[in-house]
Amino acid sequence: MYKFSANLGLLWNEISHIDAIHKAKESGFDAVEFQFPYEYDANEIKKALDEVNLPVMGINTIKGNIEKGDNGLLAVPSKVSEARDAIIQAFEYAKVIKSKNIHAMAGVSDLSTRSLVTFIDNLKFAKELIKDTNIGIVIEPLNLNDNPGYFLTKIEQAKEICDLVGSDTVKIMFDFYHVQINQGNVLKRFKDHLPFIGHVQIASVQNRSEPDSGELDFSYIVPEIYNIGYKSMIGAEYKPRSTTDDGLSWLKQLKKK
Repeated sequence: MYKFSANLGLLWNEISHIDAIHKAKESGFDAVEFQFPYEYDANEIKKALDEVNLPVMGINTIKGNIEKGDNGLLAVPSKVSEARDAIIQAFEYAKVIKSKNIHAMAGVSDLSTRSLVTFIDNLKFAKELIKDTNIGIVIEPLNLNDNPGYFLTKIEQAKEICDLVGSDTVKIMFDFYHVQINQGNVLKRFKDHLPFIGHVQIASVQNRSEPDSGELDFSYIVPEIYNIGYKSMIGAEYKPRSTTDDGLSWLKQLKKK
């Protein structure tokens, strides 16, 4: 049976994360993941998770100053200190809630060598921080339509960065929504990079709603990625067309396969 993680940054976002954790369990999800849960006390989140026995697949480092255009910090040469603080914040939170991964957000930056070196150095800092824990680091190529100027946009670029960091604890978050928009040929790219993939996310393309319509047929893709050799959760990171509860028929259908 295929297993799915509810991304509570987008699902049930009209209620508290505490209540959303319970909704995820009731709805048949096998795990949860968060974007930016930092307004909630980590111990309260952990208590709710323990009550329903759900694991956490990931949290993000903060975006930074959104009003000034920040969308992550780790590849921004002028914000190394802020990036390190964001990594430490995410690490301390992840330890409490036992998150499997931290998504280290690259941010808006040019494709200069300086930006690349900054990103690698910050990832090496993160790598040392998580050493001797069960927490991993993932980096995610984002599409440029939704994220203008984002530093990390291609799977091949992400793989090269993982190689340069030189650690099997730093892997790729393969979001089919972003990869399809930026590059296409998603299943071949997935297969070619499987050893470097630390987490998967899905949503329809182009409108990022429930994964039951659009350019990608997830009734085919989900079984195929498990056939290829993927063994972990699939993150449902989408914007519901109506309410989250009203749009969960896709989950019921895929869990029947």
